Amino acid sequence: MRINMNSRIHNPAIPSPNQTLSTEVLLMIPTLNEEQAIEALLLEAHAVGFSKILVVDGFSSDQTRELAEKSGAEVVMQDFGKGKGCGIRTGLREFLQGNAELLCVIDGDRTNNPAYLTDMITQVKSGEADVVLGSRTRGPRENGAMDWLTLASNVTVSFLLGAKFKRLFTDVQTGYWAFTRKAVDLIYPNLRAKGFEIEFEIFINSLRRGLKVCEVPVGFRRRSGRTKFSFLLRMRNLYYAFRFLAS
Repeated sequence: MRINMNSRIHNPAIPSPNQTLSTEVLLMIPTLNEEQAIEALLLEAHAVGFSKILVVDGFSSDQTRELAEKSGAEVVMQDFGKGKGCGIRTGLREFLQGNAELLCVIDGDRTNNPAYLTDMITQVKSGEADVVLGSRTRGPRENGAMDWLTLASNVTVSFLLGAKFKRLFTDVQTGYWAFTRKAVDLIYPNLRAKGFEIEFEIFINSLRRGLKVCEVPVGFRRRSGRTKFSFLLRMRNLYYAFRFLAS
């Protein structure tokens, strides 16, 4: 697998909208103060064909929840505490309590384009995978969307974690995910992460449980609003990455 370290978006080949997505697919979006992005993101999701959308909010102090509801999403407040991991875990729990068969997840800052989820859904529906990651490393990236330090550290950590299972992965810290119900049922009880390390925990648990895991290229855009992934959080994530490597 060749890793393109210099991908840039010019005229990205976005998958065609899928107007046949039904309530069997739940799209879950964790949010925290994403009022600058959430309306446009939900408009895109509806255009792709998602009709069942759950926004899991981490106690935003802006208009995120109101705008999400106005845009047709169901909104719930996250449990378990503060942090992205708590939002993801809340969303997984809500999915298991519902009747959807497939779960998709994207970030709420509009860096992730929901149109790319259609290829991921195809992988899951075909039985090729139980869990699909969207690789921003292998896909087209908008100029300025990911700095070289983030890209290099992500590729390195992904390679090391994949090698632990004799597999090659390029973006285990992605915000794009697709799951079967079977996968969520097996993964959810083992999740404890509260912060951004949730992606590592999902990835490791998926492979340890013997699930079929693959990745597909996806696009990545500059975020709307200020990033929450500070230098301190980056260091915290690296700590957890090496902890998982040693486990």
